[in-house]
Order: sequence, then structure tokens, then C-alpha cells
Amino acid sequence: MSNQNPLVDIELISEMLYQDEKYIKEFAGASMQSFSEFREQFRKYVLARDMEELRRAGHKIKPAALMLNLNVIIDIYEESKTLIEEDAPDAKLHGVADRMDAYCNQILDEFSNIV
Repeated sequence: MSNQNPLVDIELISEMLYQDEKYIKEFAGASMQSFSEFREQFRKYVLARDMEELRRAGHKIKPAALMLNLNVIIDIYEESKTLIEEDAPDAKLHGVADRMDAYCNQILDEFSNIV
């Protein structure tokens, strides 16, 4: 996914944090931790078809994703729940996990340029 348009809106973050460089860096660091944890949990719980834990992981990241207009995270998350509910083949679950990995990796890469 890299080399595409940026996913993280630095201007939005800067405005939310009053252009305070220290807060922006702290926010970026905390966001990296949150998205990294989510990426790992998402893959684990999707592939295990563990809807309860998947929902917990999703509910933890959803506010940040909404605040940052990272709606693709929510879309992929919702798709994964549907796939599990429909007892989709493992290959489809691996596909959705790979897409989430790629998306989160780009987000993490962009945040790493801020800290």
C-alpha cells in the first residue's frame, strides 16, 4: 500500500492538538502502539474465527479510526465479521487479514515519520 496517497491526515492531527509538536509526537507514538496491537489482534482473531475477541479489538480501535477518518479499517473489520458469520473459507479470512495488515502497515509507517 505504500507509495500511495497518505492515509494519516497530519493537518487534522495538528489542528486537534493545537499545532503543539510535543503533543503531535506523543499522539503519533500512542497511535502506533494502538494500531500495531490492533493489527496483531485482528489477524489472530479473524483466523481463529473468534468473534468475541475480534469485536473487542475492533471496539478499541474504532474511535481512533473514526477520529482520523480511517474508514477503511472499519470497512475491513465489518467485512471480516460478515465472513466469519457466513463461515467463509480460510482463504477469504487470510485475504481480509492480509488487507488489514497492509493498511495498518501503511498507517504505522506514516506515523513513524512523525515521531
